[in-house]
Amino acid sequence: MSPEKGFIEIFGRHPAVLADAGGRVNLIGEHTDYHGGFVFPAAIDLRCRVAAGPRGDRQVVVWSENLRGFATGRLDALEPRGTSHWSSYCLGPFWALREAGVEVQGADIWLNGEVPLGSGLSSSASIAVALVGVGAAMAGKELKPLEIARIAQLAENRFCGVPCGVMDQVASACGVSGHALLLDCRSLEVQAVPFPEEWAIGVIDSGVKHSVGSGEYARRQEQCAMGMEVLRRAYPGVMSARDVTMDMLDSVRGSMPEVSYRRLRHVVRENARTLLARAALEASDPSAMGRLLYESHESLARDYEVSCRELDLLVEAARATRGVIGGRLCGAGFGGNVVVLTLREAAEGAMAEILERYASSTGMRTASRLLRASDGLRVRWLS
Repeated sequence: MSPEKGFIEIFGRHPAVLADAGGRVNLIGEHTDYHGGFVFPAAIDLRCRVAAGPRGDRQVVVWSENLRGFATGRLDALEPRGTSHWSSYCLGPFWALREAGVEVQGADIWLNGEVPLGSGLSSSASIAVALVGVGAAMAGKELKPLEIARIAQLAENRFCGVPCGVMDQVASACGVSGHALLLDCRSLEVQAVPFPEEWAIGVIDSGVKHSVGSGEYARRQEQCAMGMEVLRRAYPGVMSARDVTMDMLDSVRGSMPEVSYRRLRHVVRENARTLLARAALEASDPSAMGRLLYESHESLARDYEVSCRELDLLVEAARATRGVIGGRLCGAGFGGNVVVLTLREAAEGAMAEILERYASSTGMRTASRLLRASDGLRVRWLS
């Protein structure tokens, strides 16, 4: 069903504005964004699609086509909930817009998310960015994509209580078709890097769901913070893990908990891998890119400990399959998807073979999907 038809069916009138924003797949640079590091995502062609029309009062009414339910709130009464209930993701963007000084208007909104929940493809960011975009448009406020991303992040951090970095929202708001985005999460400088035409991006579902709000995400941040306290005492100029080298980290290893050392070792090395991945992409070098992807997964599994048996088995299956460039877990971890880069001519066959290998190992039959690097937020007024 199209967003326009969906809106008419639920609200009995025509919408005034349409918006859509992509989920994202992160090629490399995992659990580095909230440390001010480097990430390499792309917006994808799985979208959150929104249709909206103005109301004559201060009420926001959001219909979720996925969940077949309403989220409602009065603009003047919206307060951070600190809960990741689905309705918070629908109302939080309007609270965040007001916090940013945008005079938001009451609205009826129809919403459909194509990004599977808990898949590691940022369903929440696509929702937040699409709703911030449509809310700003209806308020007559023109915001730059990076401003939209920061407001969407505020909604997730403060209203929903999820301590995420800004990568997901920047990818969803700023994506460029056919490109990956090298993002400096400290300066928010974005470089669009062409994705090789002869390569393909695939994601494979592990069949295991994750919840970022479960506490493991926050625990990793706390463990890193403990290590950073030690580093700042030894190196007062250090602002974040982004500034740390392996020599610096090794020099204070005995003064911090071993778990903090391993968490930070992942961050330091992952930042280096992400910068090397830019060169691999620009050179269309599958060997170099594959090595970086597998090293990333190993680090996420052993040092950051956000993998699980199923994700490890998927990556092993990818490594054993012809036509695969490389693969690793993507998203927060603890389940969800792996991202696999393949040669385009071998993409469909490689995905099928990986699924068969995985089914043989686990008894689970899951799904794969080929994705395209897509544009970011798009907003369109209807005549």
